[in-house]
Order: sequence, then structure tokens, then C-alpha cells
Amino acid sequence: MDEAASRTSPATTRPIWKRPVSRRAVLATGAAGATATALAVLWKGDGLSQILDHVRDLTHGYQGALNNERVRVAHLLRRAGFGATPGELDRYLVMGTARATEVLLDYPKISNAGLEGALPAVDPSGGRAAAPVAAIQGWWLQRMVETARPLEEKMTLFWHGLLTSGLDKAGPAQMFTQNQLFRKMAMGNLDDLLKAVSKDPAMMIYLDTETNRKGKPNENYARELMELFTTGIGHYTEDDVRESARAFTGWTLQGAQQRRLTTDSVFVPRLHDDGPKTFLGKTGNFTGDDIVDMLVPLRATAERLSTRLFSFFAYPNPEPEIVHHLADTFQKNRHNVGAVVREIVAMDAFYSEKAYRALVKSPAELVAQTLKATGADAKGYVAAATAMAPMGQVLFYPPNVAGWPGGSSWINSSTLLTRINLANGATQRMRAVLPADSLDNLSRTLVDGNVSPTTRDGLQAYAAAHPGDQAGLLFMVLATPEFQLN
Repeated sequence: MDEAASRTSPATTRPIWKRPVSRRAVLATGAAGATATALAVLWKGDGLSQILDHVRDLTHGYQGALNNERVRVAHLLRRAGFGATPGELDRYLVMGTARATEVLLDYPKISNAGLEGALPAVDPSGGRAAAPVAAIQGWWLQRMVETARPLEEKMTLFWHGLLTSGLDKAGPAQMFTQNQLFRKMAMGNLDDLLKAVSKDPAMMIYLDTETNRKGKPNENYARELMELFTTGIGHYTEDDVRESARAFTGWTLQGAQQRRLTTDSVFVPRLHDDGPKTFLGKTGNFTGDDIVDMLVPLRATAERLSTRLFSFFAYPNPEPEIVHHLADTFQKNRHNVGAVVREIVAMDAFYSEKAYRALVKSPAELVAQTLKATGADAKGYVAAATAMAPMGQVLFYPPNVAGWPGGSSWINSSTLLTRINLANGATQRMRAVLPADSLDNLSRTLVDGNVSPTTRDGLQAYAAAHPGDQAGLLFMVLATPEFQLN
């Protein structure tokens, strides 16, 4: 609290939610009303990074938090999906952690007819206008919130952040088609996915394989295939880049005169360089598929993908023994991604104190989990997807080929205000239909009932001062530092 405010409003004389909002607590201009209240009550500290670190430290201090079955199931649903409504959490809790894990993993057996029937019709073929873009963004966000197969959407988001393409070059119809490709092949074999994505129009436009021709090879896709999608830097040479680019020649867009509209690709033999190529010490008349077949079995690919998957589902910078075990799993299961994911969610490390709330929610995760708590209609999903932009994540529009950096970069003074404002707007819109619920129930569903003393004091004080304000109480829980962590 500012010194002047402290002199005029001692902490002992005024309820915490009525105290002046500290400039340190707000950390930015523009906070007002409910957002300012939440920041003053719940976000105390000299800087956001210190606050989040403190919350993590307190959370990790809960001895045996993940020994509680309800907390384990909620943790699983946040990591393998986008959280849960109270009803969903209760349903999975009845199954128990082991059975719930199997149901999430074996999602092809689960009917998604309810979601498919609820989704609005989407026509992304109208070029790059704002309407088609907003439509597919809202469509995907609705899938995240309402799907009966949450891991399917979570893996689709994973691939969108790794095998990146974006609307800065590709058209909405192409990005929509690529999204469906990721969903279809999300848990399959990596080599099959990479072969498919190399011929995907969105990727072909984004990394210029549509211009990759015999005699004029374009190296962009070949380079990123190795640098970002498989082995990583240090496992190939510039000669390997040049030679593999030659191997990927021949594929082009069907109806290329409308390059941002077409969703089909075609192989044209006369455009393919069918001469001998030397790649990773081997020589032959290689195609792009041959290059993938040589890269995917490499140990470097297995370790890099295993690290990326574990960091996405559990916690950053996994120990070498974890990476080694997961890489073995990948190689022993014919490069199957699903086998690695299955192993991750079964590991003790996934339910360790180190994993609990070790990740900052991405905007997609935050918004989806918020809308699970508040509900939304088709227009609401579009609006919420649009609101993600100032949070730092626009669906179908990653910042560059490396995707979003993630982690603590999701939170700064500007994005925090947007994140809390989103929660405020979502709860206000559903005020009329909000069922009565206690602070304990809201806290148990949304933050496992595990909060810092500062958070607990703030929530209890608000509940006591505003009896019956269910929307306000839900907003305050959604605005907690704990809710920002996954």
C-alpha cells in the first residue's frame, strides 16, 4: 500500500476490499472497479514475477497435496485438458485417477456428437477478412470448452505451437484445415504427422515449400524441420539443409492462383529434383518422405520431442533420466506420440510437488477454464477468443515459426489486467443464471481449495462483506494468483 494511504487508512480500520488500490499492487494504469479490487486484495508484492514465484513456493509447500484424490483428478484435467466444471470433476472423481486417465487417453472411444451438434457452422473460405478469422477462433475455443475429448483438443493446441503456421501468411480456410489435421493425427506416429504436414497448404505457404522447385530450392521448411520439428540445432549441417530442400521439391498448391484459398496440394513430377542427394551421410534419390524417415528415428529427435511433451504436460526442464525414459518409449513404440503422452501422465513425476502448479496457464487455457466456470454462447466464444490478443496469444496466429515462448512470459502488468478483466466480464455476463455456491465449493473446484493465506483472507473477507453476490465471488476466485497457474 502507498505510504500516504497507509497513514490515512490503517489496515485495522477498513475492510481489505475497501482499501485504496496500491500503485504497486495494480502495477499498471487502467485498472478500475472489480479488477482494481481484485488486484488490491489478491495481488500484493513488488512485482508480478515475485508474486507468482511466491505463490508457487507456497503451493509447493502443501505437503502431499497431490495425494488427495480430488486434487489429483483436477490436476489431471487441467493438464490433459482445460479444467472441469463441477459436474465434470465429480464424474471423473467417481472413476478415480487411474480410470479417468484411461478415459482421457482413449478418447477416440468417446462420442463427441454433442459438441459437433452444438458447434456453429463455419465457412472459413471468405479470404482473410476479419469475420472468417473470428469464426474459426471462436469455433476452436468452443471445442476446448465443450469437448467430451479434452486431450484431443489439448494435443491439437500442442501441435499448433510446435508445427507452427499462421494467418500472417496462410488463409483462414488453410489454417482451419491444418487444425483438423492436427486433431486427426494428434496422438499418432510423428513420422506420419510430419509427412502430412509437409504437404499441408498452410505449412507450404508459411514455410515456402510452395515455391520449392527443381533448380531453385527453398530451404525454409527443410531447415525448420530439423531445427524445430525434429533433432534441433547441432545434429545436421548446412549441406544437409540444402540437400533435404531438394528432396522436398515437387509439391505445390492446387489452384495456386488463389494460394490463400486452396486447401489441397498436389505433386508435380516435373517440379521435383530427382537427382541423387546426400543427407546425413547417406546418398540416394530421396523425397521429402525419405528425409522424414531418416530424421524421426534419431535419438536427438526422440529426446527433443520427449522434453517438449513433458514440459507441456508436467513441468519445465525435466531431469535427464525422465527424458531418457520417454525417448526410449518413443523409439520402442515406432515413434508413437500417444505412447509418450500415456507414459507421462502415468509417471510419479507428473503428480509430484514439483509438477503441482508448475506451469502458468496460457491464454487459451485460462480463457477456456474461465468459460467452463461461467458458460458462453457462440458470440461469447468469438468475443473471448478476440480478447486473447492482448494476453499475448491469438489462435491461428503464433508470433513466429518458434511458436509462443510460454511460461512466465504469459504474465506481465498489461496481460494480468486483461486476464482479470476477462474473468470480470465473463462473470458479469452470467450473473442472472449463476447458481448459488459457497466459497468453499468454488475454491475446491477452481483452485483445489489450496490457496495462500493472503488469498484465503481476501476471499473470505469478500464473501463476508458481499453475501449473495455469487458473480462477484466467482470473479474473485478466478482473479486469484493461484488460478493463473495450471
